[in-house]
Amino acid sequence: MKLPFSEPYLAGSARARRAKELRDLATEVSRLSPQALTRTNQEEVDHAPKYPANFTKGLAHDEYGVLNEQDDYACFVQAINSPNPGDFDKGITRFDDHFDCQPLDADYKPLKDKEGNKVKTQWRGWESPRAGDVYELQGPDAGAVGMAPAPRVSTPELAAEMAEVYGLAILRDVPFTKICDGKGDRLCGKNPKPAQLDANQVAALIAGMDFFSAPDDSMDQFARNRRDARLIGGPITSETAFRGSTPGAMAGPYLSQFMLIGSDSRAGGNPGAGVSNFPGENSGWDFRDGFIQYGSITIDQRTQSAKGCLDYMTDWPSWRDVQNGADFRGLDVFEPKRRFITTPRDLATYVHYDQLYEAYLNAALLLLEMGAPTSKGMPEPSYTGHRTAFATFGGPHVLSLVCEIATRCLKAVRRQKFSYHRRARPEAMGGRLTLACAGELERLGCAGDAFAEMLDQMPKNLLKAVVHHNKDQNSHAMAKMRRLACGHKGAGLPGCIDEDCNLLLPMAFPEGSPMHPAYGAGHATVAGGCVTILKAFFEMFEDCDSKVERKLTYCDANGNDQPIRYVPNEDGSALVQDPKSNDALTIQGELDKLAANVSIGRNMAGVHYYSDYYDSLRMGERVAVGLLMEQSPTYVEPVEMSFTSFDGDHIRISGAAGAAPSISILDQSGRPVQLADWCLRHVSGAETMEDL
Repeated sequence: MKLPFSEPYLAGSARARRAKELRDLATEVSRLSPQALTRTNQEEVDHAPKYPANFTKGLAHDEYGVLNEQDDYACFVQAINSPNPGDFDKGITRFDDHFDCQPLDADYKPLKDKEGNKVKTQWRGWESPRAGDVYELQGPDAGAVGMAPAPRVSTPELAAEMAEVYGLAILRDVPFTKICDGKGDRLCGKNPKPAQLDANQVAALIAGMDFFSAPDDSMDQFARNRRDARLIGGPITSETAFRGSTPGAMAGPYLSQFMLIGSDSRAGGNPGAGVSNFPGENSGWDFRDGFIQYGSITIDQRTQSAKGCLDYMTDWPSWRDVQNGADFRGLDVFEPKRRFITTPRDLATYVHYDQLYEAYLNAALLLLEMGAPTSKGMPEPSYTGHRTAFATFGGPHVLSLVCEIATRCLKAVRRQKFSYHRRARPEAMGGRLTLACAGELERLGCAGDAFAEMLDQMPKNLLKAVVHHNKDQNSHAMAKMRRLACGHKGAGLPGCIDEDCNLLLPMAFPEGSPMHPAYGAGHATVAGGCVTILKAFFEMFEDCDSKVERKLTYCDANGNDQPIRYVPNEDGSALVQDPKSNDALTIQGELDKLAANVSIGRNMAGVHYYSDYYDSLRMGERVAVGLLMEQSPTYVEPVEMSFTSFDGDHIRISGAAGAAPSISILDQSGRPVQLADWCLRHVSGAETMEDL
């Protein structure tokens, strides 16, 4: 006799019909979701034809680093948004000849190819400028999400943002533990000089800027949100500066534990925990050694560190070459030994070379190895223990989701940065402020007064520190290490501009920013999406209280839970317990901090602003929520997941057996928030949609 249900309940054409119904349901979920309206800050319209606040990198610039031809920018914009992708290969005058600087090899001799010919500086291409045109069939389409207008040049907010990236550049080689203590001792070489300002001084200068004391009615809601996020941990101090926008990002050591610790070896713990060194030949270790179990191989949390105290683009020829699109990638100089992420430069190096979802894949591996429970609302493991999780609700599921969300986030953010905002990078702003300092405002067209106002709002002692820092960087010994031979001596500033007005932003990367605009940030959008997936998939709250966040702990030899709270030692060679406190951190807080670390690590390199992080993170979160909502009806049986959003909302997503998904959103005061209002919280409004 044939057994009951010896074959699937639905198969063949019945299964195909049901699959179509679920595809149609996902279409309806997507169709009924609000379509965000994107509005720019209008600087592109107001500041034509020079466009000094917009992204012109890769186009031809004059000797003052300002756009040469208005038509080039118009052709660039048309190539991004026109229906003809071939427009990128015609009509744009790129600057790919007569670069001032030429690359050197490791011996500081002209770089040569295999045939012995000198390698000429090449021009870089713009990175995936039309990715935002690609459609998504699961989760929000790139055109359905958006971002607020970016801060304008004349606003106190942009002055504060630029002051922050200047401050981070000055403190780039000060260990995070020293920054939190307010110090300025740099980690580089045998006899390093202290930073031009210590962390206490930088924090005090930034805290005293107009943006942080301006009345609420002097700015729009978007600016108020971003300002209040900076102050969530209280007034700006060396302890709270440069952190993320959530309570978890403000708690404990600066770096997330997920960027430092490893997992316990399957071969057993290491009695001398914390002393196993790269390349990790021993089979035994524990989480304090910083090795993550990845199948039968390991991932080492120690990183390659770029050469300490060596910055780039502090002289005019190399800065101008980079604005013209010079490809100086691959000229980095590295420290001889790997170490745990210890300084902002280390973190900047990490986000220079990471595969964008890398940190979150590592976090997922760590949580799986720790045995962190998945969401209480998932059907596997079942309450009887008869079913365990693997292909669904287990390791392969979450590991693939973390990667899957990243590509959707990248398309969404490419649409924002290229197709709408086209915001100039901080490196370009440093050149504009240099012109303003030198009285060359007419070079900036009708935006000259706005840049003069921005310069006037910047703390004078901070600007002096930048000038002195750049003078040190442009000394013969330092300039030689950059492996570039430039056609001018010294700073090479044009006209009447001298070194006392050199406000170029010291950059961590030889090539400066990537070849795409600043707003939004790819790393931050991916961070928002990936961390949201992790918070939804793993249980964030204690078993007996769904409002108490689950602690990040390990079980000691006596069976007692102990807090995981570590920092690198002084030279980054090992992890030590945080000397300030032994209070337990939370899993959700450290995931939020991980997103902030990776995102703001780009600011530490000089390639992004705070608003790039803040708004992109939240857009990535919305991409992830949309994806989870569309997937939840496909599980056939009830599924529920809950977490706290980056704004502090309690979000619960539910779905079951082909029914439309449900979402409950309660704000920090416990008041319900409609999905449409939540989706549109950080944008200018919604598009009016026709009934499709």
